[in-house]
Order: sequence, then structure tokens, then C-alpha cells
Amino acid sequence: MKTVYLTRRNLTTLLSKLDRTKAGDPSACTLVKRDTQHPKYPCSDVIAVVALEDAEYYTDRIPGPVHPKDAQ
Repeated sequence: MKTVYLTRRNLTTLLSKLDRTKAGDPSACTLVKRDTQHPKYPCSDVIAVVALEDAEYYTDRIPGPVHPKDAQ
């Protein structure tokens, strides 16, 4: 299993990238995590995390369940 650690800053950055793309700004909506040396939270490998809008991803199935407190 590969592990990637995303901070709140990483997550809000990805959400911002999605919002900017929706507004017409260019963005790959991607973070590349290269920190494989962090003493407590090293990534397993260099990993690209790509954010997608739900409508773009869930074209052939419905999303799975989430905790009710996290549901939009």
C-alpha cells in the first residue's frame, strides 16, 4: 500500500485549484508530493494527487457512502 499525507493546506489548495478551473483559469489541479524524507510523515514514493470535479469522475457510477457529518 502506498501512503500520501495531505495537510489541510494541501487539501484547500486542491479545492482552490478546482474552483479556479471552474472559473476559467488554467490549472492541472495537481499537487506533487515529493517529501519522502519527512521524519514522521514520509510519502511512500513521489506521488501526484489530481483533483477532479465529482461530475467528471462519477460518470458511470454513483459515489460511495461517506460519514453523515461529512456529506455535502
